Amino acid sequence: MQDYLTRDYVAQQSGAAYQVSIWTPAGEPPAGGWPVVYVLDAKAMFATFVEAIQRSGRRPDATGIGMAAVVGIAHGGEHLFATEHRYRDYTFEASSLVESAQAGGGRVFLGFIVDQLAPELSAEFSFNRERQSLFGHSLAGYFVLNALAIRPQAFCYYAAISPSVWWQPEALTERLQQLDAAVSARVLIATGEWEGQPAPWISEPERSALITRRAPRAMLEHAAAAAELLAQRLSAAQVRYRCFPEEDHSSVVMIGIQRSLRQFFE
Repeated sequence: MQDYLTRDYVAQQSGAAYQVSIWTPAGEPPAGGWPVVYVLDAKAMFATFVEAIQRSGRRPDATGIGMAAVVGIAHGGEHLFATEHRYRDYTFEASSLVESAQAGGGRVFLGFIVDQLAPELSAEFSFNRERQSLFGHSLAGYFVLNALAIRPQAFCYYAAISPSVWWQPEALTERLQQLDAAVSARVLIATGEWEGQPAPWISEPERSALITRRAPRAMLEHAAAAAELLAQRLSAAQVRYRCFPEEDHSSVVMIGIQRSLRQFFE
């Protein structure tokens, strides 16, 4: 992977600390600036995004993917996923299925990205504010859908992979129902076939435990319902839902990254 920058940021409103990684393609930016993808859970996703663009962006005629900058937003610490910080930043209210004293900081975190981080980076690195994408997986995918509902003009493209709509489906539905048909953003919601039932490679006793945990979450049903609602509120042409065969909650991420980039450049 080519060189990238990593900086520490403190959110002005909350005082929360974040590690932000920035990568830009080599050469001069196009007219209007680089398209840019903002990636959540960057410790697990940032390098994969950069490598996907480096590989596929060389041949946009064959891949449908062009060159774009990547901004990864990560929580501190050594873990790929900082669980309690994710509960704090990716949710907008409490959940009946998960107990967390920190839940509900999503609006503040969204404000950090849209009002503090993006303007600063766009000015410094020649990013195109009209071509910004937001990508999240799992609970971060739930955040992406809420971000669309709350700040629909902030990004031109929202990618929610395996979104954890189960966290608070009623609240998300209510927010999405407020979207105006004039919103021009495009949306990808994607899941894996084996998010409803355990993948065949999972054996007992893990299989039974996974069924018990996933049953009340109804991942596939919630994701499909969110996509259907968005197609009604916006338009069918703006919303794409994909359930990829033979993929699970974790494995679908790799396909989701590639598909989200291709759709971003359509």
